[in-house]
Amino acid sequence: MCGLAAGMQLAENGQEVTVLEAQHFLGGLATTLRGASGAGFDFGPHAYHARNERVLSMFKTIAHDGFPAQPKNVRIKFRGKYYKYPLEAVDLARSMDPFLAAKAFYHYVGEVIRRKIRPRELVSAEDWVVQAMGRTLYGLFFGPYTEKVWGIHPSLMAASFAQHRIPHISLWKVVTTSLRKGHAKISGSEHRYAPLVIELYYPPKGAGLISQRLAERIRAKGGEVMTGTLVTGLETKDGRVTAVRYRRVPPTGTDGQLCLLASGVEPGLDPWRLNGTPGPEERIECDAVVSSLPLPALFTLLGDAVSPEATAAAKHLRFRALNIVGLRVKKPKVLPAQSVYFQDKTFNRASETRHYGGTEVCAPDETVVLCDITSEIGDAIWNADPKELGRKCAEELAAEGFLDPADVVESVVLRTTFGYPVYVVGYERAIDTLTSELMGIENLLTGGRQGLYKYVDMDIASEMGLSMADHILSGRTKQEAVGAIPYEDRLFA
Repeated sequence: MCGLAAGMQLAENGQEVTVLEAQHFLGGLATTLRGASGAGFDFGPHAYHARNERVLSMFKTIAHDGFPAQPKNVRIKFRGKYYKYPLEAVDLARSMDPFLAAKAFYHYVGEVIRRKIRPRELVSAEDWVVQAMGRTLYGLFFGPYTEKVWGIHPSLMAASFAQHRIPHISLWKVVTTSLRKGHAKISGSEHRYAPLVIELYYPPKGAGLISQRLAERIRAKGGEVMTGTLVTGLETKDGRVTAVRYRRVPPTGTDGQLCLLASGVEPGLDPWRLNGTPGPEERIECDAVVSSLPLPALFTLLGDAVSPEATAAAKHLRFRALNIVGLRVKKPKVLPAQSVYFQDKTFNRASETRHYGGTEVCAPDETVVLCDITSEIGDAIWNADPKELGRKCAEELAAEGFLDPADVVESVVLRTTFGYPVYVVGYERAIDTLTSELMGIENLLTGGRQGLYKYVDMDIASEMGLSMADHILSGRTKQEAVGAIPYEDRLFA
């Protein structure tokens, strides 16, 4: 989405644009792939929203033939019951008996007092959550769920992860509402860094429609969009990128796996040899490069053009792999909400595309359910047979009473090595080193979730792409554009 948005903006402002995409489809995680029956499967529940009016207007213009708004309806199973997600104070209160509420309040007050008497530096996500909410709430939900999704203990994740991804919940409201009855149980949560999204948009034909339309607009202005072209290196001279090297590669889908997104530099992984042999290396000269490659991969492809310190810093960054199990179900409805989060299943989240507005991704009497499973490259989930993963997810959904396993008539898997950036303790130092190094390569810009190593959604990724194009068109230097902006606020580097 980031690269395509940049390409569209540049092409429509008279620039000669070439888009290189390793996969046989466009959009990366913002795609809709078709299974054997023609049903559409997304890389998770990628509904659109935007706080930036320019981006939302772009989405609506591109999806001019249908982009219906839906109220957000997401749930989480917590302590045996389903609640609104993110968890709010009132729901936490409902889940607690007075004894547990008192324990939570005791730990919360202890943290409040400790902060005033002996404040400490917040290094990890565990530090942040415990200080904000107390040890009881941390142990009930936030600690176990974070470890399940991200694969490492919250004490090893940076405090900035929790600060930007976890809503701040008032423990005073949790305790007081747990002691009330009826309509008196009213409270809320505070999102200090990210306002709650209450309205979503989703094209009836699938989330990937936007990516396809962006590419069409690039081509309409004379730009070239090349799929099946894996970038293998960036050539530089005098602090500028002069050419991009690439190979033609076959699709990565095979036997129930619709695709495997990878950067091409992961050790021991070459998914493009599943269906053939990559072609010879080719090159294209360029005046500027906009990259949405994973940031560590970008530095690998730059080779000797970057310092040893930057190369080492890039290796400190890592991504959590993502497996999406898509189920086509012979039922018009399966889930009670658009998405449901779980702590006790193989998958972290189950989503139903039709609830988001995807009324045309499958037959009217069917529905598509997407199950998100995070993993590490090479572990049991990553290597699992797609049909077996589908069977396991169907059984776990059946245990919740959502479906009968016999209702599942098709199962597929979509995989990526770079689903989520993992904010390990100390990653900020690595980012500082890398962004400083990038300031020395004037005509290379990087952005997007992977390219700027920020856990952002499609709207922010699109905003990043537009901003990179605006910068190129402006003629300003990088130092003028982003030199004084801290990393947290940057839209590109």
